[in-house]
Formats: sequence, structure tokens, C-alpha cells
Amino acid sequence: MARVVALVGSKGGSGKSTAAHLIAHGCGSLPRPVPAVVLTTDPEERPRTDRRRYFVGDGRTAERLLAEMRRWLAVERVLVVVDGAAARADLDRLVSEVADIAVLPFRPAAHDAERARDNLARLPNAWALPMDWPRHPGTARRARRWLEGIPEERLLPPFPHLPRLDGFMSEDGYLAAAYEVASPARGLALEVLARAGVDPDELSQR
Repeated sequence: MARVVALVGSKGGSGKSTAAHLIAHGCGSLPRPVPAVVLTTDPEERPRTDRRRYFVGDGRTAERLLAEMRRWLAVERVLVVVDGAAARADLDRLVSEVADIAVLPFRPAAHDAERARDNLARLPNAWALPMDWPRHPGTARRARRWLEGIPEERLLPPFPHLPRLDGFMSEDGYLAAAYEVASPARGLALEVLARAGVDPDELSQR
């Protein structure tokens, strides 16, 4: 049966779209690829039509999102990744209720971490995902202060800063970054699936 990952959070610019596409790209980069689809919900986002290792669906209105969810949930083996829009608490609650796991990205900044803690309190099945985390040991050590107050049992491993991600959402940028980003994306996808209690082999094409 299809499984669902919901990217949630009330703050814009936290990395929800990037994380959604990374999870799907990671699934498509596994030795036994897991079919994945990203459903875009931001009204200002233009759905991608370029060739990727995953599908992209248009869920920018409630009607389209419902139709896409019905379409993909009827597929036996697929991971549906719902890219939640910012400032849509109603959408966050809705998709997190039907999702196997909700993922709450945030960046290494005081306001982002504070908002993440507030969002975790209202979304009991959400896991916090530190995004764009510094790789330099000294900077990473200083950034750990932004993790204080976030329950360790609800914290995913930080996803590192990768310069190639700047253009990952565009067609040319995706083609340029796909190989380099594949390994960390696979790690993220496997972490998310593990926390959701999903065995990738259950979804992979046999």
C-alpha cells in the first residue's frame, strides 16, 4: 500500500520544499528504487515537469490535492511526499493526520528553532529535521544551541549544507546536482522511512 510523508511547519523558507524533493530523490536513488511523488501545495510554486528520479504532482488547491491523494493512494507501492505550504496550519493538521510521518524542517537560526519547537507541540507525530546544517566542525558545534529544547527522540539527523542544493529545484540545477546529492538524499530518505516504520523493500519495484 502507498505510504505518506508530510512536510509541515508554519514558517516559510524553512526548507520544506527542498526536503520534500530530497526525500523523493533519495528514494529514486536507492539500489532498489522506491517510486515516489512530491505533491506541491504552495499556490505560488510551479510544478516541475522536467525528468527526475521521482514524479511531481500538482496539489496547489484543495481540490487538486484531494484528487492527487486519491490517485496515488490507490497505487500499491509508492511513497507520497506532501510538500506543505507555509502558514497553513489547517493543511499541516490535515496531511499529518493521514501521513505515516510528518517532517518539520528548520534552519540553524533562533527564530526557526523556536517556531519548530512550537510546531512540534501541536503536531504529535512530527519529527524535527535540521536543514542546511553547517559542515565545518566549529560552526556546527556552535549551531547545536539551536537544537536545545527539541526532544532528542523527535529529532532527525541534521541534513548538511550542500552548495549544489541552491539550484536543485530548477531543471538545470537538478541535472547538475542529481549525482552529487544522491548519497545524502538516500540517507535522509532511509532515516525518514525508518522513523515511519516503513521497510523500503515493501515499496520498491520488484
